[in-house]
Amino acid sequence: MKNWIAIAVLGLSLFGPSAIMAETLAFNYAKGAEYSYKYTRQDSSTAVAPVISPKKDSDNQTYDIKIKTVDIQDDAFILDIKSGKTTIRRYVASNGAIKGAPTEDFSEIPFLPVLPTDDWRIGSSVTQKSTATAFGKQIPINWTLTLEKIDKDRGLAEISFSTQYSLDSDRQYSRNMIQKGKIVFDMIEGVIHKADWSSLYKANMVNKELAITRNLWSFEKQTNHSLSMTGVEK
Repeated sequence: MKNWIAIAVLGLSLFGPSAIMAETLAFNYAKGAEYSYKYTRQDSSTAVAPVISPKKDSDNQTYDIKIKTVDIQDDAFILDIKSGKTTIRRYVASNGAIKGAPTEDFSEIPFLPVLPTDDWRIGSSVTQKSTATAFGKQIPINWTLTLEKIDKDRGLAEISFSTQYSLDSDRQYSRNMIQKGKIVFDMIEGVIHKADWSSLYKANMVNKELAITRNLWSFEKQTNHSLSMTGVEK
């Protein structure tokens, strides 16, 4: 459960516009404030093999999440993230980079990209490279982020993003994982207002003999995530 809480809330700690023009984005939680969110995820998977009937599974989960800004030290926000009886701590820099996670190895948790520190024009895209620990090793990730629009009247900014994970593949075994979504920021509070994203993982194994290719098995899993702010206490 800890990992899924962190996946949901890392988006909160990575984005927060500081200026109404949103040409430069910076993280800006208020010290002592507690932000409440509702996080839902829907999982669906399908496994197919010649010796078995296609198998489909699905699961829906909902969590209430609270994020409290404990302090601001050394240019980092200290956040306590709580859901139920579980609490984790994160140190987040103003550009969204995770500077520390004293309670666990944060490198094992999938994360969202660090925003550019330079001016970012509406309608333009930026690309980034990073890594994450998945399947027991470091996986390169390519990110594409686009600043879609700014609603000055409502004080909201919208960013879309997509990812491509570089997974090992060969003639017989192939894997692919992508992630894409949109994030809406409340520029008045300086935190995320709403986020919706999906991740898709596919794996396939075949047997190639001369000119004949037989499918041995395939697996596909899609997860839809939704995160919405429900309140702020200061």
